[in-house]
Amino acid sequence: MKHESKSIISIVGLATSLILGATVISLAEDTNTTQEIARSGGDVVITIPTVPIPVTPIEVTTIGGNPPVIENIDHYKLRAMATSGNRPPVAEAKAKVEEKDTKVGEVQSSRVSSYLRGKLQSVESVTKSLKDAGFTVLSSMAIDKKAKLTSIVFTNEALTTMVDKKNRGFAGSLRVLVNEIDKEIAFNNPLYVSKAFMQDDFDANVTAKVLSDIRNAFPQLTNCKDQLKFNLLPKYHFMASMPYYQDMMVLAKGASTQALLDSIKEKNQKKIMFKHQISKDRVVIGIKLSKRTSKFINKIGTRNSGLLPYPIIIENGEAKILDPKYYIAIMYPELKMSEFMTIATVPDAIESDATKIFR
Repeated sequence: MKHESKSIISIVGLATSLILGATVISLAEDTNTTQEIARSGGDVVITIPTVPIPVTPIEVTTIGGNPPVIENIDHYKLRAMATSGNRPPVAEAKAKVEEKDTKVGEVQSSRVSSYLRGKLQSVESVTKSLKDAGFTVLSSMAIDKKAKLTSIVFTNEALTTMVDKKNRGFAGSLRVLVNEIDKEIAFNNPLYVSKAFMQDDFDANVTAKVLSDIRNAFPQLTNCKDQLKFNLLPKYHFMASMPYYQDMMVLAKGASTQALLDSIKEKNQKKIMFKHQISKDRVVIGIKLSKRTSKFINKIGTRNSGLLPYPIIIENGEAKILDPKYYIAIMYPELKMSEFMTIATVPDAIESDATKIFR
């Protein structure tokens, strides 16, 4: 009897397992339908209820607090724009509205052009227009052998007064290149030069007036693509380990400015292209480099060759130049390292040419 009872229980258990298994399979096939299995002989049928799908979401209403924020901003795009120095869309749109009133040579999108370019004019025409605008022309020098590139150096009383401070004389004169090769004229942007060379003594009012006078005399000028960030100009250097503005080279020393000027021998006097007397004991001269040295402009581009003649400041008994690695780089802001390497010997050659003036 005990053996029979165990057999009957086993059979009932097996049947129950089969029923449950069939129900699960049925549910997997159709989650919305319950399969009923009819059995005779007192078998128990278990019906598993279905879960209603879809589930109706519960609406939650909050009281108080800040209004919900609509997240429709692409944070990855904003992050990429921030690292690249660009503005987000809203700030960019605002900047465009503000920049509608900016004029040629002024700061735009935090950057400023190094040169203002215009249609080609003759040296005589440019010189006359400068004088008519109240500028004093200090020199006019042919840079190349065929006189296709002529650098005109000019200044005015406001610039001269502004730079009558230690190590600031380089900002006292500007250049315009009459370029028959590239069929254009190119002015140093006074805002660019002044911000870089005046350092903490930058005078926005004087510079703005000079820029305005140039625009009025030459109304067709446009900004060039050679640009740098305006606020970073005083700290500019070409790359790590390269010189800054203040890293000037001392060429010679004497008892006074006049003593150093008197020490220049007659044979070297002809190399002096201009003399800008800033004050009694402060003067800037511009020298013509040797033919071999000055050829570097053919390798890195003639459009910015108005950096010549090379300036030397004489004050407080010292004659100094801007380090050529700095001066060339800031006057050629688009210069690449590969291009700089093609004139690797030029900075030393410029220093040598400048030093020889006082020997």
